[in-house]
Order: sequence, then C-alpha cells, then structure tokens
Amino acid sequence: MFDFILSSLEDWFVLLPWFKRKRERRKEWTGAVEAKKTWTLSKHAYLVVFRTDDGQRKKLRLDLKEDFDRYEEGRRYTKKAGNDLPDTTPVP
Repeated sequence: MFDFILSSLEDWFVLLPWFKRKRERRKEWTGAVEAKKTWTLSKHAYLVVFRTDDGQRKKLRLDLKEDFDRYEEGRRYTKKAGNDLPDTTPVP
C-alpha cells in the first residue's frame, strides 16, 4: 500500500511541470524585463525575470544563449497566448 502511494506521488511530480507549462502557454501578458541572470551548473543556464503590467513576476528559464540575448533589461515585451516565449520585438 505504501509503495502504491509513493509511486502515485512520483507520477504526479513528473507531470506537474508539464501541467504548469501548458497552463502558462494559454496566458497572455505584457511586461518589462526586470533582471537577467546566468548559472553555469544548471540545466536551464539562463533566467529572464519579467514584471508584468499587473505587478506579477514571471520567471523564464532558457536553455539557449541566443534566446537569452534577444531580451534586453528595461524593455517591454508581449507574450501571446499559445506561445512559450514572449515576442522578441520590444513593445513601445
């Protein structure tokens, strides 16, 4: 019985990031880049932190330096529903 509970919890922990990513993909927001950080020993080495118009913080973890370099601190970007990443063209 205990093994069944542990295996069920393990399955949920594997599927949780997928559900979160799918939920975030449906959202649409506009915000400014607040900070950019890099880590060398992380699976996702690049982090871009956005501050949305309604005051929420959105953390975007990236694998590629090319994607990381497309966003500039202080500039505003729009994320459209259905996309994983915000558009790379800044919003005036």
